Amino acid sequence: MIREADRERLNRLRTTDPFYTRILSLYESYGGGYDFVGFWVQEADGKPVSAISRFEDKFSLYLTEDSDLEEVSAFLRFQGAGAVMTACGFLLDIEGKRMIEGQVLRYTGEIYNSDLELYTPEIKPLYALLQSCESEIFRVPEYMSFLSDVTHRRSLGKCTILGTNVDETLASAVMTVSETEDAVILGAVATHPDFRRRGLSRELVRTLSSKISEQGRAVCVFSASEANTRFYRNSGFEIVAGFREYIGSLW
Repeated sequence: MIREADRERLNRLRTTDPFYTRILSLYESYGGGYDFVGFWVQEADGKPVSAISRFEDKFSLYLTEDSDLEEVSAFLRFQGAGAVMTACGFLLDIEGKRMIEGQVLRYTGEIYNSDLELYTPEIKPLYALLQSCESEIFRVPEYMSFLSDVTHRRSLGKCTILGTNVDETLASAVMTVSETEDAVILGAVATHPDFRRRGLSRELVRTLSSKISEQGRAVCVFSASEANTRFYRNSGFEIVAGFREYIGSLW
C-alpha cells in the first residue's frame, strides 16, 4: 500500500542510500506544505519498503527487494510522472521512453585540503558559471527557480557551495544538491571552459568531500557519462551502484 509520508514514516527507512538521501533531503527542505512537492511510502505488512518523492513532475524512488514494483508503476502512471530516477535492477512498467543510465559513486578518498583560495560564491555568478557548462546531459533550470530553491535550502543549511576564482572571476564551483544528517549528494560541479585543465574541479570536489566525510557523513554523486565517472574515480570516489532515469512524458 502506498500512502502519504510524514517524517516518522520516512525515518523508519533511515539509510545512507543516495536515492533515499534525495527523498529525505527534499522532505526536510520543503516538507508537505508546498503543492510542487509530494512524498509517499509503500508499506508491506505495516513495514515501509519504498519511498517516493515528487518535485514538480520529477520523481525519485528508493526501492528495496520487498518493493511492489507493479504498484509503484501504477502509482507513477496515476500521478502523471514526467521523469523518474531509480536504481538499476528494479524493472518498472515503463516502455518506449528516453532513458539515461549512469553510475552512483561514493567518496572513499583520504582527508584532503586544497591550497587554492576557496570561498562561498554568490548565486548569480554561480548560475552564470553553470550556464557556461550546459550540455545534453547537464541542463540548468530557469534562473528564478534556481535562485528560489538554492536560497531556501541554504537558509536551512541544506546546500553548501564552494568556489574558486581566477583573475577575479568565478572559475570553478561545486555544490551539494541533497543533504541529510547521514549523507550528502554533490552536484553542479562546473569549471568555466576558459579555465579547464587546471585541476580546479578536482581540488574543489576532493576538499568538500573530505570535509563532509570528516563529519561522519557519506558523500555520493550521480554520473551520467564515462568522462565524469573517470573524473570522480580519479578524485577519490568508487562506483557503488547504477542508476536509471526515465525522461519525458512517461505515460
